Amino acid sequence: MKNIGLFCVLFLVTHASCKSKKGLHQTPKTAFTKKEYRALSEKLNLEINKSDNIKLYKFVGNWLGVPHKLGSCSNLAIDCSCFIQLLHQQVYGNKLPRTAAEMQLDSKEINIKNLREGDLVFFKINAKKVSHVGVYLKEGWFAHVSTSKGVMINNLNEAYYQKYYTSAGRVK
Repeated sequence: MKNIGLFCVLFLVTHASCKSKKGLHQTPKTAFTKKEYRALSEKLNLEINKSDNIKLYKFVGNWLGVPHKLGSCSNLAIDCSCFIQLLHQQVYGNKLPRTAAEMQLDSKEINIKNLREGDLVFFKINAKKVSHVGVYLKEGWFAHVSTSKGVMINNLNEAYYQKYYTSAGRVK
């Protein structure tokens, strides 16, 4: 009878600890699957992989194609500075000024050769002061809001953007 009691106690302790260990080993899903990387890459027309900031690329992907409207700041229509302001707030936790010109003044100027993910790229498009801003992604690619096509991704090496590029800045 004593052995049966000991057996019951050992059985309960063993199974209780197994159950709690099982719970400790369960981890929430944090990584993208190959299929999810491929889908995001296709949507953005840009190769996305494990080393990329998925939060950034998902943000851009969610806004892709939203039309431009000067002064607007919604998912129905948005302007370039609001897009960058929201992106930096939601992806990096930064609070940026509202206009492209103010963003340029508030950032630390950097050489185009030293651009990193999240840096700002500024343009003077038919204006004397900065009139357009985008966010640098990687390998020359940046996300911005085009007046004709809305939220999109372009490359700094394209002739149009080389013509109007004025500077780059890193958020302080």
